[in-house]
Amino acid sequence: MDALPDVRLRLRFGMLAGLLPRATGRREVLLLAVYGGLSGFLFGFLLNLFFWPFPLAPNSSIAYLPGLPFTEQWQRYVAFDLATSLGWDTGRAVTNIVCVTLAGPAVLTVFRRAARKARFQAPVHFRTADKGTPPATK
Repeated sequence: MDALPDVRLRLRFGMLAGLLPRATGRREVLLLAVYGGLSGFLFGFLLNLFFWPFPLAPNSSIAYLPGLPFTEQWQRYVAFDLATSLGWDTGRAVTNIVCVTLAGPAVLTVFRRAARKARFQAPVHFRTADKGTPPATK
């Protein structure tokens, strides 16, 4: 199987974390941990769409069947997700929560320090060139 959908999903979930409301201190770490847990479940739920139509026999009650109404397909997909990957998704969500809770304060401190050091205000000066002088080259 191609790993590219996995990488694309992970990047999108990471970018969505920037949409969280601003917070500080323990509330910020808690907010990021909850987001990490929810994104662990949602990541698994969406990743199952990649292979749901293929691994099951068509006569299974959780298999994809072309032509069924959306509501019945949705019920089959949710049952498929719960039956096949809820354990993996729970492990992923718990690991995200634990890692963010333990490493979050230190990582946020490093990110803030790097942002503070990179935030410099270099003055920008523009000079008008005289008509008789060629432009400056480096």
